[in-house]
Amino acid sequence: MKLKALLLFLFVPLICSATDINVDPSTFKATYEGAKDGDVLLMEEGTYTGDINLPDGKTVTLKAAEGAEVVFGVKFRGSDASVTGGGIIMEGLVIKPNDSYFMDLTYGDIKTITLRNCDLSAINRCFLRTNNEGHVIDKIEMDRCIIHDCGDGGYNFIYPKHGVREVSVTNSTLYNYKGGESFFSPNSMNVDIDMLFTFSNNTVYKWSKASKYAICNTGNKVGLFSEYTFRNNIIYKAGVDGQAPNILNTTGGYLLAEKNLIADYGTYNQASAADTEISDYTLADFGLTNIPFPDPENGDFSITSESPMATAATDGGPIGDPRWLKNLTNAVHMNVTNSPENAGTVTPAKADYEAGSEVTITATPNYGFRFKQWQDKDGQILSTENPYTFNIEKDMDITAVYSSVETYTLNINKSGDGAKWGNVSLTPEPVDGKYESGTSVTMKVVPNSVTSFLYWNDGSSDAQKTVVMNGDKTFTATFDVVPFIVGWDFSVSEPRGNRPGDYSFTTDNTGNLQLYEGDGKTTNWGASTRTFGGIERNCIRRYTERADMDNPRYLVAKFVVDGYKNIKVHSLAALDNACVHKIQKMQYSTDGVNYTDLSSIDMGSGTESSQWMVLEGTLPEGLSGQVYVRWIGDTESGLAGEPSDSDTEGFYLADIVVYADNEQKDDHEAPKLVATSPEAGSDVASASGNVVLHFNEKVKAGSGDVTINGKAMTPVFGSKTATYAYADMGYGTECEVVVPKGALTDLNGNAFEGTTFKFTTMQRPQPEKKVFDAVVAADGSGDFTSVQEAIDAAPDNSSVPYLIFVENGEYDELVLIPESKPFIHLIGQDKEKTVIKHTINNGGSSDVGYEWSTNNPQSDNYGYSSVVEVNASDFYTENITFYNSWGVDNQSGPMGLAMYSRNDRMTFYNCKFRSYQDTWQTSSRNMADRHYVKDCWIEGAVDYFYGGGDVLLEGCTLYNVRSGSVIVAPCHKEGTKFGYVFSNCTIDGNELANDNKTALGRPWHNAPKTVWLNTTMKIGIKPEGWNNMGAIPALFAEYNSMDADGNPVDLSNRRTEYEYTDGDTGQKVTGTCKATLTDEEAAAYTYEAITRGTDGWNPRKLMEAVSAPANMRYDAASSTLSWDESAYAICYVVTDADDKVVSISTDTSFKPAEGTCGKFTVKAVNEYGSLSEGTTYETTTGINGTGSETTVKEDIYNTSGMKLGSAVKGINIIRRQMGDGTVKVIKIMK
Repeated sequence: MKLKALLLFLFVPLICSATDINVDPSTFKATYEGAKDGDVLLMEEGTYTGDINLPDGKTVTLKAAEGAEVVFGVKFRGSDASVTGGGIIMEGLVIKPNDSYFMDLTYGDIKTITLRNCDLSAINRCFLRTNNEGHVIDKIEMDRCIIHDCGDGGYNFIYPKHGVREVSVTNSTLYNYKGGESFFSPNSMNVDIDMLFTFSNNTVYKWSKASKYAICNTGNKVGLFSEYTFRNNIIYKAGVDGQAPNILNTTGGYLLAEKNLIADYGTYNQASAADTEISDYTLADFGLTNIPFPDPENGDFSITSESPMATAATDGGPIGDPRWLKNLTNAVHMNVTNSPENAGTVTPAKADYEAGSEVTITATPNYGFRFKQWQDKDGQILSTENPYTFNIEKDMDITAVYSSVETYTLNINKSGDGAKWGNVSLTPEPVDGKYESGTSVTMKVVPNSVTSFLYWNDGSSDAQKTVVMNGDKTFTATFDVVPFIVGWDFSVSEPRGNRPGDYSFTTDNTGNLQLYEGDGKTTNWGASTRTFGGIERNCIRRYTERADMDNPRYLVAKFVVDGYKNIKVHSLAALDNACVHKIQKMQYSTDGVNYTDLSSIDMGSGTESSQWMVLEGTLPEGLSGQVYVRWIGDTESGLAGEPSDSDTEGFYLADIVVYADNEQKDDHEAPKLVATSPEAGSDVASASGNVVLHFNEKVKAGSGDVTINGKAMTPVFGSKTATYAYADMGYGTECEVVVPKGALTDLNGNAFEGTTFKFTTMQRPQPEKKVFDAVVAADGSGDFTSVQEAIDAAPDNSSVPYLIFVENGEYDELVLIPESKPFIHLIGQDKEKTVIKHTINNGGSSDVGYEWSTNNPQSDNYGYSSVVEVNASDFYTENITFYNSWGVDNQSGPMGLAMYSRNDRMTFYNCKFRSYQDTWQTSSRNMADRHYVKDCWIEGAVDYFYGGGDVLLEGCTLYNVRSGSVIVAPCHKEGTKFGYVFSNCTIDGNELANDNKTALGRPWHNAPKTVWLNTTMKIGIKPEGWNNMGAIPALFAEYNSMDADGNPVDLSNRRTEYEYTDGDTGQKVTGTCKATLTDEEAAAYTYEAITRGTDGWNPRKLMEAVSAPANMRYDAASSTLSWDESAYAICYVVTDADDKVVSISTDTSFKPAEGTCGKFTVKAVNEYGSLSEGTTYETTTGINGTGSETTVKEDIYNTSGMKLGSAVKGINIIRRQMGDGTVKVIKIMK
């Protein structure tokens, strides 16, 4: 709001004799395209969207009408350099394109790009990028602008291939460009242009991410007699701590730098300067140690007339953006310090104010400290609130007081033959090697292709485990090595050529990887991280130019093979555009000149791989010395599609490993079993983990399966181990491992005699006691009154669940969970009474209800997609109704989502999803994204469950609300393994839907997959079962469908032939798809197969019930209700007769308020937030609250950990020290 007010207050109208034309969002584009040179479009209030080009041969001004707030989401796009001679002037606009580029142009000569009094944000990469050389921009001008919160996608803010004659930035503020590069950086050589660069009276804060960049980064790309002027600026801090980007990077030129205050930033880098004159300030010149902006992170850079900076400019005025100057008539001074001094930071640390002003101060504790209170200079407590807002009437010295927190060390050791290459990640990472007491730390084995994780020092073998830091702790992870010679995982991007192995088995055979042009010259590859089929890999790209694809680039790895046998070269390949040969070859050579084909893959047709493809081959025996392996496209196979002339080869290669066994002489002796893990008789094994067999020599697979409780396991062979992963054995389960004779042999075929042993999995561990991290209550009795507020408070990048409890109530809001917030667990009190709802649809301007459309720039819903949108992984929710009011209340389209789930490992339990059209869209982000949906109600009429991913729905009800309803409309990518799997679900509906016209689904796009297993159909389904739409399904089938009485449904008329019209060619496409599954086919759709993936995901554990509280009793003497502890519960939720939550506590007792009703229900909470069944206790009279408890000491805290003198309204944390020495914690609402 400060920025908006600043812009409007200081708006200076442009006086112009040109024609003024009033426009609004609906008339803007047509008017703009018809405008004449010099016309001024006066823009009425609203949000403007769409794409336009720069004018052709004319300059047009876009200007906010007086008093209008114009949000300019329009983007400038152009692809024709014959359009030339135009210019654009923008005044008073809020420029917010929400795109990588605001101006992305191929265009001729440009007269001017001018911005005056504009606010710019949400530009992910470049404000301006031009893509063609040989043209000129006369001037780029920015005056009185606010540029902020841009650059998350990198690149330079102004990045032209055009030559630029002049750049002028004046009286402006630039801040929070933390991921961006330079402000101005030309992208081509224009050394014949001596440019003018003026940067004056600007405030710059946290601009640029690295020291190699600069505000002006011309290098050697402009004329040697260019002129650079920097005057009266404040430039403070890089976008990334520890970096020092320069003010100027150039060669030659004239530099004048005067009266600039530069702190925590770089300097002027001017090679071969024509002339240099610098007379800048330092902090010491003003008696400062930092620049005391009041709130720079949020855009407040005010300086007062009392500051020496207020008169430090060349003209005697303020340095920096002059609009931030505040003239004080009755100045008071505030100074804020920390105690202890190193315990935290305060904002602002010092400032001047007009007496009576409202002031907000914020304390940020350093690691190992917690904020306690604010004190005045006499030590009197001012407040325990943080932030603290008050009115300042006099000079004040304030101290932020902190208390220390115990910190502990977590040591991770590695052992075993694979320890050199094994790795364990810690989330969160320690700070200076320490964790605060109570921190939950996730230790996760980082998989790689040359190690196998065996076990932890405590005997467990889960690849991921969480530990609560309540003392110094040490863990040891044991790894074995998968025998290999050399490998490249590209975990770091450099070097991008002539690269030795990222890991090698011996130090004298490190290998080498190089990229070559088609003519044999060396070059560098591109390095990146890409995701295909849901699997993210560090990888390299070949980047052959389209014109050179007949003689393409190729990669060569070389290594020595002496002393090895069974040599297999493994790699993963993928493509992301059509400029890739369909057939990709792996070849080998012994001289680096003459190559022989080893293997190949067909990458098919298309523009993007649905998954990483394995490209591997085994070298012939008998090779010696150095061997060369080449990856190259088959030029005779054709390209994957029709690339444009500007495309470069989109071929990616990842995970290159050369596996091999050491040559061994045959000793004619069978391998001997040295040890097992778990040991025979162990009772501490993980419920999901590894069985490891340790031998005296290397072993391999023979004939027969190794089993656990009769189920076959797949081996991974290490140097002297065979490791078998198992899953979901349950707690306290006896497991029998059987290794038949001959199932394993040594490398020479000598068979192991076999063995059998038993172990027992561990008992279910008791989780740490804790209450919910956040409570949402519509009546204000919780931590938050909206779900979104609770989401916003959740930590980023967590690896442990953040538990949010939502009390009964209707929450009319849009909820957006960003990708940065995984492990949100959203737990409702009662799915019938806990409702997240909103009126929203996705209609066009001609649709009824456009007022609430996500596509309507005038709607508050603009830019959203659904009532709830989940972009983060590992989301879990239960007991909530997600309700799209537009769909339910109007019983009509257009599409109105209640839920949009857009990531992997999503779990939904006992929820309702209600709308009409497109109720729930599942993830099409990656084809391997998984959802598990249990005991849910999904309601709609048209395509109301649609999208992609592997989704298992068990025990759910699909409720149809009109005649001719269509349930699913999937668009699974080709290669999706399972698609939509409905298991033991029920299809039901209202009277309108029970007319034998309901369809199971229709194929939206791509290669849809849906199967219905053991379905109860309470309403009639149309005989053909399925409809046509926009694709040929990969699989639309049923198994064991039954009517409401349990009788088999006649499937003989189900559709097997499909057709659609191709939108590009207009041609009809036909195809077939089976309609039923065999017993054997249906049996393949197991919970484990669908959910397990490569990470062992087990969503059922999230809803694993704990027992309801037992032995409820009331002690009248102490007025206390108590119950027995429920095993594995972390806390308890107590509700009264009106279902109002009255306590959330780790304690097994509750003392009702005096005079409250004597009926209470208690539910236990498992470690993931899931609620047990409730136990209700009712007395015959009200509870009077008399008597006493054996409490020795009781302390009261607020939710920030501040100790209070007495309970306050809202959430209170009560810590009681009991007579028996125990400590109990309870959360109460007042």
